[in-house]
Amino acid sequence: MATTLITEIQRAQIRLRSLSRADRGALIIRILRELKTHRQEVLRNVPADHCVWIDRLIASVSSTISEIIGMPDSEFNRVLNEFEKLMATLHDISHADDRLRIIH
Repeated sequence: MATTLITEIQRAQIRLRSLSRADRGALIIRILRELKTHRQEVLRNVPADHCVWIDRLIASVSSTISEIIGMPDSEFNRVLNEFEKLMATLHDISHADDRLRIIH
C-alpha cells in the first residue's frame, strides 16, 4: 500500500498547481492513515517508548492538517517530498525481513 501512496504523492507533485484544497486534504489524510496503519500493524509489538517519534508525527499532522493544506505550493511540495521519503523508508524497513528470507 505504501508504494501506491508514494506514486500518489509523486503524481500530486507533478500537478501541484492544479490541486484543490480538497485534493490536498485527501492526500494528507491518506498519508496520515498510512502512518496510523504502520504504527498499528508494523510497530504493534514495539514498546511504546520506542514509538514516540511516530506517535508525535501522527499527532502533529492530525492537528495541523488545515495549515498543511493551506501552505504555498513550494512549501506543500517540500512537505510532500519529506512524506515521500518517509513512506519509502518505512516501506523498506517493514519489508527488510521479507527480502532477507528470500535471499537465504
